Amino acid sequence: MSTRTVAVVTGTRAEYGLLATVMDSIEARDDLALEVVATGTHLSPQHGHTVDEIEADGFEVAHRVNLLLDSDSRTAMAKSLGIGVSSFADGFDLLDPDIVLVLGDRYEAFAAGVAAAHMNIPVAHIHGGDVMQGAVIDDSIRHALTKFAHLHFPASELSADRIEQLGEEPWRITVAGAPGLDAVLAEKYRDPGTVAEQHDLTDDVPLGLVVQHPLTTQPKEAGRQMRKTLDALADVDLQGVLVYPNADAGSKRMIEEIESTTLDRFRVFKNLPRDEFLGLMAAADVMAGNSSSGIIEAPSFGLPVVDIGPRQEGRERADNVVSVPHETDEIREAIERCLTDRDTIERAASCENPYDYGGAGDRIARRLAEVDLSYDLLRKRAVF
Repeated sequence: MSTRTVAVVTGTRAEYGLLATVMDSIEARDDLALEVVATGTHLSPQHGHTVDEIEADGFEVAHRVNLLLDSDSRTAMAKSLGIGVSSFADGFDLLDPDIVLVLGDRYEAFAAGVAAAHMNIPVAHIHGGDVMQGAVIDDSIRHALTKFAHLHFPASELSADRIEQLGEEPWRITVAGAPGLDAVLAEKYRDPGTVAEQHDLTDDVPLGLVVQHPLTTQPKEAGRQMRKTLDALADVDLQGVLVYPNADAGSKRMIEEIESTTLDRFRVFKNLPRDEFLGLMAAADVMAGNSSSGIIEAPSFGLPVVDIGPRQEGRERADNVVSVPHETDEIREAIERCLTDRDTIERAASCENPYDYGGAGDRIARRLAEVDLSYDLLRKRAVF
């Protein structure tokens, strides 16, 4: 039996958390071999140098692609994309993978997908077909990746329908569910009580988890938007954990606001290991910000979420989400509602997760092992 090599590209801590179970499933098969390609904030000390976390989990990093410039401007992001395409081409030439696997809508994944497609290496794409109407460039990247990709692993039937509407042949599409849920459903995360105790979080005050990223369309507003959230947190009787934003344009403005603020009973982290982050989600009474984890993972914990601003607008969601604009009073009121309103709490506790199809990692790995790597796979045909 021949073994095919799958190069899995990961550029952020959050993305790695979603890919980890897929990587486990690839390694568990005799007919697949895993090559991890680390890039983006994984290689950035400012963001926790999370490539160390990948290696601590037992994965060997086969190649590293440095593409981040020392700036969080839109110009720097565009230049990083160009550096990425060139650098991934060099990396794939060295590794010679049979398939390149990418996830989502970030420019690191796009650079890898463009490079691989031009080298006639089949591209497999997870979480295609999703919609985030509040993050214009993110949707553009995601849908562009769909057109470069040869295999699609959408997280829901609705996302699969959108991929077909983009002209992709149905045989290329496998509805996988969200791989980020695999660890949640298997309860492979730190004990919630232990994590809370580790961070000196007590039982007498509600626990909140805050993750907010910049809007790629409004990088100059990122600091002000973070300030609105911080002011709301200061007005609520809440303890918890706040995690740094990703490395998109505007993130430095957000970090400056975070570092200039003292929030009583809040711990601030550049990065948290995935199992610890999920343990905090399990322990939390409310989550706030605009992270996709509030939309995808939080429903499986029955966790109420205050979704701030338009970043996740248009995305499928369960009944655990309360959406508000970047306004202090509305953020504060929504957090209090999630903590005290019985109907809001019960809706979150009983909601159904639209991304839960079970066993996404195994489903993706099986398809990667079984697909025919012939010319027909590389030959894209539009079926509008």
